[in-house]
Amino acid sequence: MFGQEIALKNNARDEIKSYLKQHQGFEEKRIIQESEIDKIHQIILENAGGSLFGSKTLIEISHTKGKIDNYIQSLIEIPNINSMESVAIIIESRLDKINKRLKWFKAIDEIGLIIDCQKLKSFEEKIWLKKQLNFLDGQKKSEAVERISALNSGNLVAQQNEVNLLKLINANNNDMQIDYIDDNAEFVPFELEDMILKRNPSEALRIIHSIKEHDDHYAALLVWVIGKVINNSVAAIQSPRPDAALLKLGVWNNKVTDYKKLMQSFRLKRLIGFQKKIFELDLSNKGINKTNFWEGLSDLVLELSNR
Repeated sequence: MFGQEIALKNNARDEIKSYLKQHQGFEEKRIIQESEIDKIHQIILENAGGSLFGSKTLIEISHTKGKIDNYIQSLIEIPNINSMESVAIIIESRLDKINKRLKWFKAIDEIGLIIDCQKLKSFEEKIWLKKQLNFLDGQKKSEAVERISALNSGNLVAQQNEVNLLKLINANNNDMQIDYIDDNAEFVPFELEDMILKRNPSEALRIIHSIKEHDDHYAALLVWVIGKVINNSVAAIQSPRPDAALLKLGVWNNKVTDYKKLMQSFRLKRLIGFQKKIFELDLSNKGINKTNFWEGLSDLVLELSNR
């Protein structure tokens, strides 16, 4: 997979992984990072025979910089690679474009599937968005498509974020309204992101306490909003171009500066620690662990928003 459109690559990867797990029995997963690129052939061959328990392994290769490495180009030279039943390979490249006339490209295309994820035209975006909103019925789906596409035209990552939020809300409220999708940000949980970014702990806590008292069914949405702030920061702080990374992640242009100020306040190690806390809060909200969800949420927001 390659191309400019991150949301399409994410969709393609998730659908392929779901199919391989549900219909082909691929339960094991092995991720190969850039630092292990020279071991690709060895790792594939080690997994090609399966395990003693007959498990199948999905190997995910992450290509994040420069041209396609020779180790990836030469995968087609591995004996019987196109007939290995216990190994499946997904290669995700950050490259926007690849020359389709190259010999190795044509060879891989003959035995595998190459997905070119380029920017969609306006009418294609609506078709894609409508498919993502299949969990909504008739009129609600039409309203959501129009509102989301109008506010986030040309930004599929932002549109996907809105879809994910709708899924969260829909799971808790079958009579949900679409009115919250508004550039005036009237839907209170989303204001929490702004208060964290603006380092306003008292207002952030007021929002949490208000929702706890009146709309506690939005707890999962609060976890998602805070997790988005943390995950965006972790991704951008590791990028050589943080501004561009944030925009690609769907962050609105007028929030980029606030995100960068937040990132400057924490080391990467601490931000990753916040990711662990978000995971624990999600488990707490689902009743999987016994920690106090609202106390943990308030403590994390204080850590994030205090200057």
